[in-house]
Amino acid sequence: MRLRVRHADGVATLGDISSEQTILELKQNIISAIGLSSTQTIQISGGYPPKTISDDTLIIQNSGLRDGDTLNVKIIGNNTPQEPQNAVSQVQNLREGVVQTSNGFLTLREMKDDNSCLFRSIGYVLCRDTTMSAELRHAIVERIKADPVSYPDIVLGQDRVLATDKYIQWIQKPTSWGGAIEIDSIDVQTGRIDKFALAPTSDSPTEFDQTRFPTTDDDILTAARAIADSLRKSHKYTDVANFTLRCEQCKTGLKGEKDAHNHAAVILAL
Repeated sequence: MRLRVRHADGVATLGDISSEQTILELKQNIISAIGLSSTQTIQISGGYPPKTISDDTLIIQNSGLRDGDTLNVKIIGNNTPQEPQNAVSQVQNLREGVVQTSNGFLTLREMKDDNSCLFRSIGYVLCRDTTMSAELRHAIVERIKADPVSYPDIVLGQDRVLATDKYIQWIQKPTSWGGAIEIDSIDVQTGRIDKFALAPTSDSPTEFDQTRFPTTDDDILTAARAIADSLRKSHKYTDVANFTLRCEQCKTGLKGEKDAHNHAAVILAL
C-alpha cells in the first residue's frame, strides 16, 4: 500500500508498505523517510477527520488506514510551540463572530452554503471576490492536466489515466465538494483551526478586511479559537455523521449523511 506523510517540512510518499506491518514499524519507516533521528518519537494521525493512532502493536490493516491515505506526523514534545501567556488576556469577545485582538478585530465572514463555500472563501481571501467559484474550479482542472507529477494516482485517489477525466468532470460541477483538503481552518464542532478577517473596527465594511496573517501571530489563532468556541456553544455547525432527519416518503428516522444516502438508494431502487 501507499501512504502520504504530511510533516513539518513538507509531504513525503511511502510506497510498498505492507498492511501486515505494525504501527511501530510504520513509524520507523516514516522516521527514516522524512529524515528524522532514530531517537525521536513521533505521533501519527490518519483518517478524516484525523484521529491519533496510539497503539504501536496494532497491525496496519486493522488500524483503519487504507491505500492512498494521508498521515499527519508530529514530533512529540519538540514541535509544539507554547502559546504566549498573555495571548488569552489580550483577546476580548465583543459579540458572536467578533473578537478584539491587540491589532484590531477578528471577524467571522460567513460564506453562502451552496457546495461552493470553500471556493467562495478562497476567492474572498485572495481576491475579495466570493463569485469566482467556477473560475477556481477551472484553475484546478488546468493545474491537474499540466502537472501529472504533483497530481499522480495517490493524490487523485485512483488510477490517473482513468481518474483524470472523471475527476475533472466532477470538480467542475457546482454541487461537488468535500475530500481531504489541505487547508488551515477551525472546526467549530471540535475546536480543531475557516475564514476569518481582521478590520480596524468590529463593524467595518468588508473592504477593510485583512485576510492574510503571519504564521507567527498567535493572537490571531487565539482569537479564531475564541470565535469557534462561541459558535460551538450556539451549535452553529453541521455534524454530518450524527445529525438526525426523517424520510418524508416513508417517515423512517435516519442518522447521519451515510444513513441518509443508503436509505435514498433503497427508495430509488423500489
